[in-house]
Amino acid sequence: MKQSNTSSLAISQTASITLIGLAVLTTPMLILRSASSAITGSEISLVFSLGLAGFGVTLYALHLLTVVVPRRSLHQIAHTYIGGWAGIVVAAAKILAYALLIMMGVDLLTIGVVAIIGQGVWSIWLPPVAIALLAVPSLYARLQTPVTMVRWLTYIGIGGLIVVLVAGLLQEAFGLFDFDAINEARNEAFTSAPVISHYFPRVDSALGALFPSGLLVIMSERVMVPAEQRRVGLRTHLRTFIPAFFLISLTLYFAVVLYLPGRRLSVPAIPIATALFGFYGTVVMAVLVSLVGLAASYVAYRQLPRLIRDLAIDSLLPRRLAARDAVRPRKAIVLVIGFLATTATVVLDSTRALATVTIFILCAIMLMTSIAMIYRSRSILNDSTNASERSAAHIVQWIFIAYGLVVFSTLILISWIHPEWSLSSVLLLIVPGVFLWAHRRGQNRRSDALAVGMDGTSSSLPTRVHGLVLIERCNQPALKAVSWARATRLSSLSAVLIDVDSALTRRTRDQWSASRIPVSLTILGTPRGAVRGPFIEHVRALRKFHPHDVIQVFIPQVLETGWWDRFYVRHSTPKIISELKLEPGVMVTEVPYRIDVSTWNVDDSYEENYGGGSDDVYTQD
Repeated sequence: MKQSNTSSLAISQTASITLIGLAVLTTPMLILRSASSAITGSEISLVFSLGLAGFGVTLYALHLLTVVVPRRSLHQIAHTYIGGWAGIVVAAAKILAYALLIMMGVDLLTIGVVAIIGQGVWSIWLPPVAIALLAVPSLYARLQTPVTMVRWLTYIGIGGLIVVLVAGLLQEAFGLFDFDAINEARNEAFTSAPVISHYFPRVDSALGALFPSGLLVIMSERVMVPAEQRRVGLRTHLRTFIPAFFLISLTLYFAVVLYLPGRRLSVPAIPIATALFGFYGTVVMAVLVSLVGLAASYVAYRQLPRLIRDLAIDSLLPRRLAARDAVRPRKAIVLVIGFLATTATVVLDSTRALATVTIFILCAIMLMTSIAMIYRSRSILNDSTNASERSAAHIVQWIFIAYGLVVFSTLILISWIHPEWSLSSVLLLIVPGVFLWAHRRGQNRRSDALAVGMDGTSSSLPTRVHGLVLIERCNQPALKAVSWARATRLSSLSAVLIDVDSALTRRTRDQWSASRIPVSLTILGTPRGAVRGPFIEHVRALRKFHPHDVIQVFIPQVLETGWWDRFYVRHSTPKIISELKLEPGVMVTEVPYRIDVSTWNVDDSYEENYGGGSDDVYTQD
């Protein structure tokens, strides 16, 4: 268990480092893409300051959550203090946030490849294809497998950016700028495709500067760790984000110094590398940007099954998904999320759109959390008589009222400037939200249906148990089924044969009489008639005459243990078994008879001598 917790902490730390790398490369691009065409130092300084202010406010709110509710995740806070529907909304928003991070990482990969090869028709198909291909390695990775290589890819990418920025500072200090290379970089930036959208430069730039604040929300919680280690502390955030903001500020500084144009489809680090190192700097920086994009997409994919397991533990998803061996269902959900992300690239086809939708979703999470904390504080103020507890609750209430108003204003601002992206956010949130709601509703209805009644009728014992052995012919599997049925000491027992072939029915009846089996044989149906219908009607008639009794049906099942036969047997359960499961008061027992004459040379006597067989019993009320 200790080793498992250590692996989970290591994976969460790697995810944080990778997302920090995504923020370092993407935030300057979002700011410059949204800025005016002729950017100025004062404009960039104002936008960067607003981003720092938003980050500080969010960091303080999350730190307060760590102090007040250190063991609860965001969806648990919403579920506890608002209601189940609020927990579903926050959980769905978390799933959608990781899907958007996958898309943003792939978009960074596309930008790096386009910087090397150039724009083409293929660049339209690269994002959906990359999203689909990146799902493959994540499906074969275990939940606790470290992702050390992903961390090193991020280190290499950020290390390359640091080398470029330090080289730029040295060239500026010693007056070694190559103005020809700078002009070439500016010309390439001007010739790239412009950003076409509603023109709100300062507001859009400020929203782009809030991207690290949004990532802070998703990075504030660890996945698949004990409750006491769930929330990330203030010092950990400062150790990671302070260097990140320093690199972002240096990148923006060089964008202003080199007069790089705004509202262009380019990562600022690439033209800066071009201005300082020429063509080779472009290629190297584009490769490093692509590596960071790959790392971010992969780590977001890796976090999805871990998040699914956490939600299953909290009963927001089926509980069976929380089991360690429930690998295939979790993979299936990840594939569905990957497919939805691939489809969403048709609408969200730019980094600004992806980042704005991500900020919108994460602001919605923090708005629900703020409302939940306000409800918590009001509950304490209404119920508690402790002066210190009431004073703390009063302070927490006003802090989250103020923070909730800031978050709500951000949501309104995004909806006013970019209503199409806000609508896309809501529509994308509906997909996982409806799935979680439907599961929760089904679970509640199932729990109500299975609840123990007060009248005690559900605990009454049946009067007798009648046995039926369904056979096809008189052979060893049929005789074994009869032997097992006799061993259960039933009130009555009979074998049932469906008359499908008159010759086979006559031969089976003669063999049954010759074998002197102490069980009566009942023949149902007519030659060439239906197989399931007569037997089902026979069972229902028996239940009608004995309404308080139980009918136990024994069905021989021949198992062949060759590799091809195993697949065939596993997928060839008789349909009558499925129909009998739906009949009230009926138990179905499959009696296995194993044969293998090809390799093991094991027959049914081996199974009986060593206890290798077992029967599967299905019970219906």
